[in-house]
Amino acid sequence: MQTEHVIDLISRLRGRANEHIAAELTRLNHPGLAPSHGAILAALSALGAQPMSSLAENIGRRKNTVTALVRKLKAAGYVSTRRDAQDSRVTLVALTRKGEALRTDFDAVSRALLVRTWGGMDASRREALVAGLEELLHNLA
Repeated sequence: MQTEHVIDLISRLRGRANEHIAAELTRLNHPGLAPSHGAILAALSALGAQPMSSLAENIGRRKNTVTALVRKLKAAGYVSTRRDAQDSRVTLVALTRKGEALRTDFDAVSRALLVRTWGGMDASRREALVAGLEELLHNLA
């Protein structure tokens, strides 16, 4: 089996997954959201309000990238920001009620994507694929 096109396959897989996510979010009346917002929303849902720098670290993105994404989420009403009472240089990010209400739709989109992605692949092949991808990620770190 030819393996030199692994990065192309990963890129195409990500593109198709993002297309699916965007279409489902639009269908569920969340047209302003993009797949890149998902990690932020998931981290805030799981961990609660957090400083922008911690949020960036928790999702493995650069702070300036997260700042731009948070700005869009804030404009759409999904998150709020405020200065930390102990350190005014720190910006805290939190979900709004609208952001918290999104969790049900977000979880449904995620589950549907996984079902579609895995199809009929058995558990051992899934585990081997995930282990291999984790190794590739580690190799590129």
